[in-house]
Amino acid sequence: MNSSTEKDKVFGDYAAFLHALLPQSQGFLFHDRHARLFWHDNAPDTSQLGEEFHSTLNRILRHGDLPGDAARIPLRDSVAYLIRLVSDKGKTLGVLTALVDRDVGTMPHQFCSNLLKPARRSMERELSLRVHLLDANRIISDHDSEHELLKTIGEIARSNANCETALRDILQLTVQQLALDGAVVYSPIHDLSISIGASPVEFTEAELLYDSLLDLVDAADGDMSQAMQNRPEPDSRERARCWPILEDGKVLAGVMVLSRPANVAKLCSRSTSIAGFIASTIENLLERSFDAVTGLMTWPGFEQALMAARDRQHDDCTVLYLDMDQLHVLNDALGRDIGDRALRELGLILRGVLKGQPVTRVTSDSFAALLLDTSLEDAKELGTEICRRLQDLEFTAEGQSFRPSASIGIAPLGCEGTAASSLLVPAQIACQAAKDRGRSRVETYEMTDHSIIRRMDDLNQVGSIRSAIEGGRLVLFAQPIRYIAGERAVAYHELLVRMLNTAGQPVPPSEFMGAAERYQLMQELDRWVVNKAINTLAEELHDCMGRPIRFAINLSGQSLGSEKFLAYIKQELARTGLDPSRLCLEITETVAVSNLKKAQVFIRELRELGCQFSLDDFGTGLSSFAYLKMFQIDKLKIDGSFVQDICENEVSRSMVSAIAEIARVMGIETVAEYVQSEDILTAVGEIGVDWAQGYHVGEPIRLRDLFENSTIVDKADLADVDPSLIEKLPA
Repeated sequence: MNSSTEKDKVFGDYAAFLHALLPQSQGFLFHDRHARLFWHDNAPDTSQLGEEFHSTLNRILRHGDLPGDAARIPLRDSVAYLIRLVSDKGKTLGVLTALVDRDVGTMPHQFCSNLLKPARRSMERELSLRVHLLDANRIISDHDSEHELLKTIGEIARSNANCETALRDILQLTVQQLALDGAVVYSPIHDLSISIGASPVEFTEAELLYDSLLDLVDAADGDMSQAMQNRPEPDSRERARCWPILEDGKVLAGVMVLSRPANVAKLCSRSTSIAGFIASTIENLLERSFDAVTGLMTWPGFEQALMAARDRQHDDCTVLYLDMDQLHVLNDALGRDIGDRALRELGLILRGVLKGQPVTRVTSDSFAALLLDTSLEDAKELGTEICRRLQDLEFTAEGQSFRPSASIGIAPLGCEGTAASSLLVPAQIACQAAKDRGRSRVETYEMTDHSIIRRMDDLNQVGSIRSAIEGGRLVLFAQPIRYIAGERAVAYHELLVRMLNTAGQPVPPSEFMGAAERYQLMQELDRWVVNKAINTLAEELHDCMGRPIRFAINLSGQSLGSEKFLAYIKQELARTGLDPSRLCLEITETVAVSNLKKAQVFIRELRELGCQFSLDDFGTGLSSFAYLKMFQIDKLKIDGSFVQDICENEVSRSMVSAIAEIARVMGIETVAEYVQSEDILTAVGEIGVDWAQGYHVGEPIRLRDLFENSTIVDKADLADVDPSLIEKLPA
């Protein structure tokens, strides 16, 4: 691995894996065993890696892992978690560093290390294999043909070939180069039985050899090292010679059995050494190809099978997606060891029911299977059988018990996806429908199923929202909020964000806002609006009538509960020097109450800077008046459901009157929403409401149209789109 291209090839595939396991990460670094920065996925600011970091790095490389959280190093803008990577022989390969945001950098070092364990183990196996190959190359450098054999075998093991294909190629080369009669790999825990050559041993003999090794392990109380030491010397008269295939150096996963020709007295010591290396290479190949917990194939092999089936376009190919229900509850209640036991049992069930079909573990608690030549009806029966067998299990520890269950989605294999992951989406959506409808059940993807249609639309909408944020298809509108009792020397407007599709047509807010809420994109939308609002106010002090401008901005619960978002607003205010009193941040009563403590901190810290706050949709909660004592707010927006029929409904009028009176006593201004007529405006004014908002007061207009000089507003956001395209919604 001398060139940067080779390094990127080795580590590049792991970058996405690492970020998927730790989404809060800023980036990852890898230092080799000589403390040199060997690889990084984002260009690091090396000035942050100070003396404490390098001192800790050197201690880990010299002496092994540090206890506790000593390997968690606070940096200027992030927190570094240093994690030692270890070879299969226990040697230090280097140190992987995860850089995370400071607001999540309080998690324990062990917790971070456990999160990254699947990627870490794969990286260790990859590096171990390469170190192992380098060592082997040095040992046999004087034997060109043997060197070429081991080099070729190493390349096959590292290739993206299907595991079984790679094993056959390795055994074929072994038989040819060592002039053997045959070679067999037998691994019951991986359902592998591969035989090559003119006269290999029977699988029954390989099974007996495997069982005899298991007996040695049992006699040594599970100590694999001791069991191998207790193994008797091979009988030179036997034509078959057996090598154990270990998993993680601790578990007997299978055997490799080589058969020498009858006219050869015994394998020479050189051939024996080479065979030992080949067995070790097979161990690494199997560890890369099969999940350590469940024994199921890893994603790359499954991906190949999935794409091959797609290209063949079989009529009866089905995808099954399974999510183990509440695995985190099992882990928390009974411990991760029991959780792993449950996953192993599920792996056995999947192999037993699906018999030879490709099955993989996608995430910690989700699985996918490709069912070749299987109709939807047959696939549903198989899914039902999996659920039944899983429910028959029970796990107990320390007086507690847990019965696992799974939700399963089934869909036909499509032929349109360009990526393997996209071929799983219909089955994933059906699986989520199974969860929504009670868990421990099987659902089939049906295009006539309204909940499934909504989920598919949501997934499409998520991509559109991100594209709109990045591509300038979000547009801000402003709706005036008028002071009722006379004129105020301030132009007060609520900002409304609207999204256009790629054709410039408006997307109904209920569609993209709902998807953004469900798929955690509201903070990105809120950040965009806040950035535009603050930049506009910093440049534009007055509207086209010469009045000072104040904006009201709606914030979601996702933003309200984020320390990172709070810091972002403070940062933007400091960057622009904007007077914070020109911002009024609106939060709904429901959101504020569901994030009570975080909302109180959020409001307190920004009010101390000078920002105003408004409690939106007030009156819909059961204990609305009690909540007023909990929040420091400046304005109270009375829910439009009480305002719109205030002239006809005495109950609504009484509610508005009571809210206005209590707000007045507490020194809080009130805003009436849905003021759609002069009669409503008169009524709320007589009651004593301070401000009014609605189509009678003023319709939303493009934000850029508030100002005479609008060069900075919406300049990159489709400024030529006709505002009439934007759907009118009640304020």
